[in-house]
Amino acid sequence: MKYKTATELINNDPTTDQSNLCSVNSCKRRNSEIQDEVNSTDSINKKECTNDNRLIACPFSDFGCTSELRYNDLFEHFSSEFHKENVLKAIEIYVKQLHMKPLEDNDLRDLQKHDYAELLDVLSTLEDGVACLHNDNVEIHKNFVQLLSNIMEQQKQIEKVKKSEEENSQLISAVDMNSNILQTELETIKQILSDNSGSSSFDGSFIWKITDVTGKLANAKNGQQPSIYSSPFYSSPTGYKMCMRLYLNGDGQVKGTHMSLFFVVMRGDYDAILTWPFNHKVTFFLYDQTNARRHIIDSFRPDPKSNSFQRPRSNMNIASGIPKFLPLLIIQSEENPYVRDDCMFIRCLVDFESLPKLALPFLIGVNPGLPLSIQNKLIQSEIEKYRIPSSTSTSMVESPIKLEDLKVNK
Repeated sequence: MKYKTATELINNDPTTDQSNLCSVNSCKRRNSEIQDEVNSTDSINKKECTNDNRLIACPFSDFGCTSELRYNDLFEHFSSEFHKENVLKAIEIYVKQLHMKPLEDNDLRDLQKHDYAELLDVLSTLEDGVACLHNDNVEIHKNFVQLLSNIMEQQKQIEKVKKSEEENSQLISAVDMNSNILQTELETIKQILSDNSGSSSFDGSFIWKITDVTGKLANAKNGQQPSIYSSPFYSSPTGYKMCMRLYLNGDGQVKGTHMSLFFVVMRGDYDAILTWPFNHKVTFFLYDQTNARRHIIDSFRPDPKSNSFQRPRSNMNIASGIPKFLPLLIIQSEENPYVRDDCMFIRCLVDFESLPKLALPFLIGVNPGLPLSIQNKLIQSEIEKYRIPSSTSTSMVESPIKLEDLKVNK
């Protein structure tokens, strides 16, 4: 059903006289004055809303909102879920009052006199609340967009910092590695220059004199110099270039328990015409410096698949050998025969002709003070005995000691 306005009802009523029309016009003027007064009051209230801090009741106290708050807090209060529910209740009530029942003349007059101004006041308050909510939403959205932009920018900066840290970490690791290599090479050069036994050999065999064993062992334990290198030696004047690497305090899992001894293939001037991979048996000897001559002998055969025995692409390949060459307790013993006058001697022998195993004790027992030609003659004579068995041939050289025969006092 469509309801007519008050003006339409009056105009369509034939009983309405001129005085009634004047009354209606007067009513309109009064309504206009009321509207102006309401607008003026609303403007004053808006100004007070931003300046006055007095506690007031919520305009919707009649609809269940019992909050008391300051004018400055109206906008925030209008944004609450509880207040929004009261606003909906108020709108629903006034809509029902306006549209759910026919308006009589007396009702219209009463509405004009009493309810109209109140309705305008409430509607104005609703308008203010909606405007506040809209402004708050706009401001919140603006702040959210700005915050999101700042977060994305910060994430980009964080990613750049992380990437820079990773690059710096890799660079530092590479620098540390190069520094360690350079430090090791420097210590090796110093050792060779200060070692009287730094002369090279060209027959695949080399005796390494290690001095200041106590000091070098201390440096290995505190990490100052974990390993030391021997002077280079060669298989021939145009042959393989090699050296030994010794970890006095052990390497890897045997650190602190054993002495580790390794063989290193180095880059030489004639590598291009040599046969690769290097596949010749390597034997280490630790000399017993007493008359007992109970030398420590151990050997290994190279793995042709290992990079340690391929043609070198840098100054030296990765060392390979015997990690558990000798228990540390043996050389730390005061009466051990292998360290005398703070020196010890290690020999490396590269077997290029498949020496008989039983000939090794004789080989190390040959007096190294004899001329090389005599040493080679004695060694060849001993090798022939094992290649051509004879019931009368015996060896008078002391047998080498085996590690399992050593008794270590703990």
